[in-house]
Amino acid sequence: MVERLSILVIDDETGVPDSPHQRAFLRAHGGSTLDFRFSAARRGSRHSVAAAMEALAAEPLPALVLLDLCFGSDGDRLGLAILRELRSRHPPIPVLMLSSVGRDVTVLGQCLEEGAIGFVEKAATPKVLRDSVERALAMDKSHSLVGKSPALRELRRQAARLSPYDQIPVLITGERGTGKERVARHIHHNGPRSAKAFVAVNCAAIPETLIEAEFFGAEKGAYTGATAQRTGFIERAHGGVLFLDEVGDMPLTTQSKLLRVLQDGTYRRVGSSEVELEADFQLICATNVDPAELLAKKRLRDDFYDRIAAVSVRTPPLRDCRADIPELAAHFLRQLGLAEKKTLSAEVIRLFRKFDWPGNVRQLQRAIQEAVVRSEDATEIEPRHLPDFLRPQPLSSRPNATLPGGPTRLPENPTDWPESRLLAELELALAAKQRIQTYKGKQWKAEFMRLMYPHCKAANAKGFEDLLKRLTQGPWGEPSPAMNGRLRTLIDELRAS
Repeated sequence: MVERLSILVIDDETGVPDSPHQRAFLRAHGGSTLDFRFSAARRGSRHSVAAAMEALAAEPLPALVLLDLCFGSDGDRLGLAILRELRSRHPPIPVLMLSSVGRDVTVLGQCLEEGAIGFVEKAATPKVLRDSVERALAMDKSHSLVGKSPALRELRRQAARLSPYDQIPVLITGERGTGKERVARHIHHNGPRSAKAFVAVNCAAIPETLIEAEFFGAEKGAYTGATAQRTGFIERAHGGVLFLDEVGDMPLTTQSKLLRVLQDGTYRRVGSSEVELEADFQLICATNVDPAELLAKKRLRDDFYDRIAAVSVRTPPLRDCRADIPELAAHFLRQLGLAEKKTLSAEVIRLFRKFDWPGNVRQLQRAIQEAVVRSEDATEIEPRHLPDFLRPQPLSSRPNATLPGGPTRLPENPTDWPESRLLAELELALAAKQRIQTYKGKQWKAEFMRLMYPHCKAANAKGFEDLLKRLTQGPWGEPSPAMNGRLRTLIDELRAS
């Protein structure tokens, strides 16, 4: 039996019981897997936020809310106020704005900034409305741009500005785990190409020997093993969006050939010398490396960069959106089907807010998944259930010491440290380095300095080299580290990449 989804329609016209508008709406959109309920958000002769909230409180809670933007003959945009209250009281419920004002960029931007999942016109055909609802529900499951912090509101605003312009290439930058693909899908979902494909490509995961065939497709017999015609990413993305993740890992030769596609709008499959195919897609790229660094190291062609970065968007790290952590954590519990079975203790939320999350949202999700497994049948997740990196163990010689994410470890003038204190400090630093390397790879040094020694003047890779120099010269008391074999070994291990 197909499950019917409950949809609450809050509209000053459609919501009037047995009105011509309601009957017309049901004729057009009823009879499918969507079960509609209606509210006019009205008490007496006045429309209000409170009346809309009363309709929402009815059981069961809807899977989605279709919310009108304008209420009353004066065109008052009460829908925005209702949206704010709804997102505040019931953040899990996705809201799709319903309006007759068309795809106005300013209006769309306001709706998305306040937390709406998308925007659909009242005059939409049954198929368009059904597709919009399905995409909205799918986006909600992937926690698309969840959060109320200023940084997330601004990110939603930028995505809304970009959505209507499907011919403009976009470059999304930001640290690993900050949701760059989510932003790309948000742009696609609210743009004119939303009904077409979204083709996501991880450029770092494709062998260089196959990358051209993967992008452009290949004719039968074009290379050894090509026993049938191959459809490439560009052909699959026709009419839709081609999303290139880790674009800095794309070979320069492929960048050159893709540049010609962007310039000419045509391409050929590998092994074809005559048949030209039309290329019609919006290009959205992403990288977790600073584009200036990619250009300086010749990993990105200048002319290719100019083509893919007409507009740039930066996703904020989770440490800049700490206010969003409780909502994100609750969302991940809902994803696991545990929203009614497990909660996070106040102490866990405090630890989450305090930690710097170098792995960002992805690391938060993994932490919650591990905590769920460790908590077994407990209804409340406590600090003892958290992963090790959130449950730092004190050193016996330093009862107040913690691992990354905790307080500063070095006093400003540690000149009176004995050799044993320095040994304990280096062992802690080496353990922290090994953990940071697991999620930062070769880029671990700056994160190490920022977390382990935040009082240092240069909390970056240069600061790390300066730290090693000071250790080698023995500025923290006698004897010099160079006079102790174990200290020397620890310094060498810290120095190793």
